[in-house]
Amino acid sequence: MIFLECLRANWLTTIIGFLLLIAGTTILVWNEGRAVNKILALDEALNDAITVRADEQYERFYEEKLIHLNGPITTGEPLTESDYNIMVQAVKLKRRVQMYQWVEETVDRNFGETVSTIDADERTYYYSREWRDQLIDSRSFYIRNAHENPKSFPIESKVQIAGKVHIGQYLLGAELKNRFQKFVEVTADTRPDDPQIKLHSGIYYHCNDIWNPEVGDVRIQFYYAGLEGSSYTVIGKLENGKIVPYETTFGRKILLIFNGELDLDEAIKIEHKTQRNITWGFRFFGWALLFFSATCSAAIMRHLVNENRFLLALVPDPTFPVSTNICVSFSLALVITSIAWIFHRPWLGGGLLFAAVSPFLYCARSFLHYQRLD
Repeated sequence: MIFLECLRANWLTTIIGFLLLIAGTTILVWNEGRAVNKILALDEALNDAITVRADEQYERFYEEKLIHLNGPITTGEPLTESDYNIMVQAVKLKRRVQMYQWVEETVDRNFGETVSTIDADERTYYYSREWRDQLIDSRSFYIRNAHENPKSFPIESKVQIAGKVHIGQYLLGAELKNRFQKFVEVTADTRPDDPQIKLHSGIYYHCNDIWNPEVGDVRIQFYYAGLEGSSYTVIGKLENGKIVPYETTFGRKILLIFNGELDLDEAIKIEHKTQRNITWGFRFFGWALLFFSATCSAAIMRHLVNENRFLLALVPDPTFPVSTNICVSFSLALVITSIAWIFHRPWLGGGLLFAAVSPFLYCARSFLHYQRLD
């Protein structure tokens, strides 16, 4: 009955804690499975990849194999924006369009009240004009009169991609070209032929006065990625002279690209480091969810611990709730991580599992001590 009363008094936080437990466990299980598969795939790539020289003649022997290739890239026809006299020999040319629009901001005068209880009359509305990449719907403004935005962009943002990109005799596939994401601003100084388009500091303005723009005016910036002649390192499968994703025996796809000319070991090490950073980021997020789960469920857990002598010995001192929650959530996260690794790297998985249970083994000594005294 006492337990039911405790559960009734803390039912909401207990449910939240349970949902956070499921979310944190799901993220950790998915993350560790992803990390294991990625590491196994990279190890397979390191063992199976064949290094190909870009300056050598194309060999059909390499077809359907995982290859490692580096060298300067070459593109076919240049990417152009004729209205702005832009011409770039690169893999990508991005046009970024911004429009001058009204923006609404609100300030609540009753700071002590929740948002749901604040009336519109108890808010102060401010309107300013800013350059924005996305269309702002002024129909949702509280004061729509004299604060109307256009319903669409007169010019759309877009990214052009070169049709053919080579490293030596080898063609880069569409998925590999999409991996070029490091954009550099185009700093052209050639003015457009259209006198209505104004150029200032590399930005093209469609307006009457660049210093006093009006709502609906547009400005455009251009960026390129993968400049011709720049050196890159790629790892992927050669298929009909084109480099495409390679599927490993574990069902994981390998398609990597790096700036500069790297040997195979260096490229794989860099990718390992990148994946480690991603893995640890998800681990921290998953552990944080477990910690908040333990915090929300602390009242129920303390009740169970106080009612059971065995649990009292296995759980760290509940009079220090923060340290107890950290210990419980950290141990649970280690258990989940160890299960994922114990089948692939037994020593690592076993060590993580021992680290997970060691705080509870240490605390259990008191239970055995009390048993002897009894």
